Amino acid sequence: MVVPIFSLKLNNKICSRTVAIGKYDGIHPCLTAATLAGKVFIHNPHQKYSFSGVGRTDNDSNVVDSNLSLLNINSTISSLTTGSLDLSIENELLFIGTKTNMLAYDVHNNTDIFYKDVN
Repeated sequence: MVVPIFSLKLNNKICSRTVAIGKYDGIHPCLTAATLAGKVFIHNPHQKYSFSGVGRTDNDSNVVDSNLSLLNINSTISSLTTGSLDLSIENELLFIGTKTNMLAYDVHNNTDIFYKDVN
């Protein structure tokens, strides 16, 4: 019999083929997925994030769950993956693609690596 280890209630629908697991701190795996509302959620039960403006929010103002972070992309997300641009760095980056843009984001340091318009 299969027994779940944990359950996660998102209150958001997930886009198909936009789920990835990344080690943004270089050690702990985090579940990452795009929602139909143009947001990316990152579930990390290993670490509590305290980024300004990042976190599951209630009415976009109060952090409700510090295990779940939401990144607002404000565009339909067509692709999402994780990886590294430099193999000497252990932290993985989050790569988000929309129909017109490509974003490389460092989740651990809460910084954009690059943002490019694509056609």
